[in-house]
Amino acid sequence: DPAIAHLKHFTHRTLRITVSDGRVFLGQFAGTDKPLNLLLVNTEEYRVQGDDGQYDGRFVGQVMIPWRIVTKAEAQGRGEPVAIARGQPLYREQLWTIPYQSTPPPS
Repeated sequence: DPAIAHLKHFTHRTLRITVSDGRVFLGQFAGTDKPLNLLLVNTEEYRVQGDDGQYDGRFVGQVMIPWRIVTKAEAQGRGEPVAIARGQPLYREQLWTIPYQSTPPPS
């Protein structure tokens, strides 16, 4: 199945997942379950604080993120993630947006 092969390509890669309440999770993709909940390990959770867009983060370890609350999923393009300082971008290099559909295509 090409969809499974595409998903396996992201295994053990650093993903940045944005959810509907504005939180951002930065962690290593470990897998998914049948309803497409995402499993990340070694994960940091970030919240944007105030009008100046500063990040407030904490280590959360392993998390399962329900796909229904995911608004954006990004994978690292080139380079390595950088240490996050307040007001700094999460990545120094280009990000790839992972395309997804919330409903299956019509048959």
